[in-house]
Amino acid sequence: MTFTNNVCHENDNELLALLKGYSALIPPLQLKFPVRCSFTEAHTFILHQILLDPHLEQYPPSGRYQQSFWKWAIEHLERMVKDEEDGEIDTRIYDRYMSLMSGSIDPGGPPPDSYMTYYWKPSSSLVSASRNGHETITLRESRTTIESGTTGLRTWCASFVLASYLIANAETIRDQTVLELGCGSGFLGIIVATIQQKYLDERHQPYRQPLPAVLLTDVNAGVLSRCRDNVQLRCNQSSNHPNITFSTLDWFDALCLPPSENAVTAFLSQANVGVVIGADIVFDPILVPPLVATLRLVLSFESTRMVVVALTVRNEQTFAHFVTEAVKELCVEEVPHAFTSATYFDLDTAGVDAGLDVKILKFTLRSPAS
Repeated sequence: MTFTNNVCHENDNELLALLKGYSALIPPLQLKFPVRCSFTEAHTFILHQILLDPHLEQYPPSGRYQQSFWKWAIEHLERMVKDEEDGEIDTRIYDRYMSLMSGSIDPGGPPPDSYMTYYWKPSSSLVSASRNGHETITLRESRTTIESGTTGLRTWCASFVLASYLIANAETIRDQTVLELGCGSGFLGIIVATIQQKYLDERHQPYRQPLPAVLLTDVNAGVLSRCRDNVQLRCNQSSNHPNITFSTLDWFDALCLPPSENAVTAFLSQANVGVVIGADIVFDPILVPPLVATLRLVLSFESTRMVVVALTVRNEQTFAHFVTEAVKELCVEEVPHAFTSATYFDLDTAGVDAGLDVKILKFTLRSPAS
């Protein structure tokens, strides 16, 4: 998706923030209406860049969210139009709101799954094809914390922090086979695939080299299915990446002896992994031993340069337990960072995980002498 803005130049940031907020389902009470724009500027933008935008028509926010957004937007537009001599709100805006009000939206049940579109800017080393320098990622996500017994059907704060790190340090993954542990809804996989494609495009080589692989893994079949669907959405650049795989990987298999014969080793022996990533993958102490065993195995392969993991610290004891177990066998380095969930992405700052610390850890194999 390419964002285009032909209506308001001085107030682009306010208008773009509104578009980002709508696309990412940020509650209207947390949005800022572009009051510095004139009625005509705001109205034209909302009509053409939000209501009638082809991408948002094909991949819309849920009806429940749209109902609250258009109620909020109409209230603001009606206040503004009073000061505009010839101002008039387009009937299509009212029509959208009325159609939502007369539909079968359940206001009391759990929030339904929804498409969500996130905007981000590539680093200076990767030139964006979009006119205003923004790229987009669109996902169909769960709006509940747990669905079908898993937390993997929505994107969590740590994924946005790790994505920000990868965007700012694109050189670490742009020409490497990347393995993601716990791929969830596919957000980071799409980021990695897009960075790899942009890097290859910018090299302007007379012949096109094959792209490195992106290996997306999870233990839950439903999560993998959702991940595949999102990665292959035609609006995402990842849909054009020819070397993305989706595989079941159970970290508990890494505990099976002998290590040379377990399923994780068998998978890794065929993968030629360069970099391993993972976000929010330590949320239960029971996962610590199998995850550490998996990290030890993947780093034992000569091709693997490092593992980079972003973890939201919800429980200090669980986080400390993971680090304590990891340093027994691996070198663990905390990566200082100033990234937040909104560094490259506009998010619901009052939502789940708001205000919690996110740590980025880098793992390498401990040298024999240490």
